[in-house]
Amino acid sequence: MGWCEEWKPIFAMLAVDVALAAMNAMIKSVIDEGINRLVLITLRQLVATLFMAPIAYFGERKTRPKLTVEIFVYLFFSAMFGASLTQYLFFLGLKYTTATFACAFLNMAPVLTFLLALPFR
Repeated sequence: MGWCEEWKPIFAMLAVDVALAAMNAMIKSVIDEGINRLVLITLRQLVATLFMAPIAYFGERKTRPKLTVEIFVYLFFSAMFGASLTQYLFFLGLKYTTATFACAFLNMAPVLTFLLALPFR
């Protein structure tokens, strides 16, 4: 049983990669059929909200701060630029390339983030 515990993170990583590849292939086929990218982003954000909101509410209801206007503005711009714009640009690139190419470059995001973090500390 020792080898199973040792290989568990690798199996988890492979499962996530296979799920992302399947999702990218399905999104590519939907985009090729003509769905609007903004509709697709809205549906993804809605599903994520429906799954994550109860977990966030019940898991952190005693530790989170009050929702002030300043926090709401930060959340709004973080959602707009951090999630929506990123997904829009990814789907725009996916329209003009293959799902395989998108999966390969999706794995480059942490590397590029690290390289950008170096000069900006």
